Amino acid sequence: MNANAKETRALRAETRRLFVEAVDSLHRSGTGDVVFGGTVDEGAVAVEAVAGASQDLLSSLIVSTGRGLGGRAMTEGTPQLTRDYEVDPYITHHYDEEVLGEGIRVLVAVPTLRGGEVTGMVYCGHRSHYDAAAPQTGDLVRRVRQLSVDLARLDRRRATRETGSGKQCYSDLDSSGREALRHTYAELRAIRSSIIDDEARERLSNVENRLADILSGHNPEDYPSPVPAVRLSPRETDILSHVALGWSNARIAEALSLRESTVKSYLNTAMVKLSARTRHEAVSIARSSNVLP
Repeated sequence: MNANAKETRALRAETRRLFVEAVDSLHRSGTGDVVFGGTVDEGAVAVEAVAGASQDLLSSLIVSTGRGLGGRAMTEGTPQLTRDYEVDPYITHHYDEEVLGEGIRVLVAVPTLRGGEVTGMVYCGHRSHYDAAAPQTGDLVRRVRQLSVDLARLDRRRATRETGSGKQCYSDLDSSGREALRHTYAELRAIRSSIIDDEARERLSNVENRLADILSGHNPEDYPSPVPAVRLSPRETDILSHVALGWSNARIAEALSLRESTVKSYLNTAMVKLSARTRHEAVSIARSSNVLP
């Protein structure tokens, strides 16, 4: 077995471990009577972890896009809930044998996300009435979001190992120099956002890209430009480049001639795309994902 195959197997095993731990933890904490989940592969969720089941019905379940509650969650990329699975007219009932066989009445399906893309699914089933299950849904969504963050870190480690050979072409740049260039990069983005002339904007974009190459340790003459793992909008990148300088939302709003609420909205959207819990983590993830220098 070659090194790449071994690495792929190891990362696959680590991904499964994260799902098993999350499912077991949710069940132990009482978040659901039956908890199960797994990763998305070729448009379907293959259940890899089950906790609390009384029968062996869910462990081999494969949920296709558009089918069942999980299929709808995959299609829409948002958590989905049914208060009474057996009679719900708004879901397909392809998996009734497995779900109803466990006595599940209330079912919640929460997707794990990476840059807006669904990468897996965690289901939380309750045998009780909805009123008893409802208080657990908030904690479920929060903890699945943390699972998304953990899975995203695993993906970034894999991407770093695959593309790491092209880095450190500018390793002689010291920390103070990097910080000065980051200030310059953020200032250029602020200036460009206020310029109407297309030619001038294009020239500034070229300068920004050269600075980004230097800051990320990438030499475009020797290596192709790395493809960002997550795509942010120009405004989200503007905001995040200033957050990287330690600026407050109010200061960023003043620099970019925006409302503070608008800055906060763009920042929140960027954090969701990056699966980040804090603004500082968003900057760190953006840099490691080649979104921000």
